[in-house]
Amino acid sequence: MGHLFGIPIRVVPAVFVLVAIVLLMASGDSGANLGAVLVLLVLLAMALLGHELAHALVARRLGLRVLDITIWPLGGMARMEGLATSPQHEALVAVAGPAVNIGFGLILLLFPGAIATDAASINLILGLGNLLPAFPLDGGRIVRAWLSRRSPLVDATRAATRLAKMLGFLALLFCLYHGAFLIGIILGVYLWWSGQMEYFQVVLREGRQPSLSTSEVWRRACYPWFSKGGPEPSADPTQEDLESFRGSLDEYFHDRDTP
Repeated sequence: MGHLFGIPIRVVPAVFVLVAIVLLMASGDSGANLGAVLVLLVLLAMALLGHELAHALVARRLGLRVLDITIWPLGGMARMEGLATSPQHEALVAVAGPAVNIGFGLILLLFPGAIATDAASINLILGLGNLLPAFPLDGGRIVRAWLSRRSPLVDATRAATRLAKMLGFLALLFCLYHGAFLIGIILGVYLWWSGQMEYFQVVLREGRQPSLSTSEVWRRACYPWFSKGGPEPSADPTQEDLESFRGSLDEYFHDRDTP
C-alpha cells in the first residue's frame, strides 16, 4: 500500500473483504449509518497504523531491522529482525504501541465533537486492551521480558503463556456469563493457541526445554516482595552449593570449569 518513514505498509486482502461486509451490513439501515460506520473504520485504521508504526520506529531506534508493517483482520504486526533474542528490547518495543494510543486518546478527549470522542475511545480501547498480559498482545511480551530478567527465556515464556491461558479461560467464562458464547470460544481459543505457538517457537529457537517450575519463575521475578523468606538466586552460581541452588542445572553449571 506504500511506505511510511521508509517502512513498507502491507494489507492482507481479507481486510478489504471484511470492510466490504461491514459496510454492506451498515448500508441496509440508512445512508447516515453507513457514513458513521465508514468514519469509525477510518479512525480505527489510523489508530492501528499509529500503534504499529510506534513499534517499528522504536525498534529501528534500538538498531533492529524493520521488515514491514502488515495489517490483517484481527489487528496488525510490525515484523522485525533481532527482537526475539533480546527480551529487554522487546519490552521497550511492546510498550511503544499502547503508549502512543493512550497518549493520542487522552489528547483527543480535550477536543469537542463526536469524531474526536470516537477517535479517543478507539485509541484508548486499543492501547489499554493491548496491555492485557496475554500473548500475542503487547502486555504478554512485557510480562515475558520482566520474568526473563532472572530466569531463562524458555522458562519465562512458559510462565507468561500459562498466565495468558488463564486469562483466556476467564474471558471464556465472562463471555458465557453474558451470553456471548461464540465470542468467548473464539477469544479463548485464540489466546490459548497464540500463547502455545509463542512457547513452541522459543523452545525451537533456544534448543532447550524449560527446567524451572512456573512458581519458581514468578518467585524470582517478584523477589523480595512476595518471597517466602528464602535467599534470592545468586547471580553467580559458582558461589553456591548444588544443594542450596534454586535453579536449573543449566544455570548451575554455566561458566563452571568442566573436566
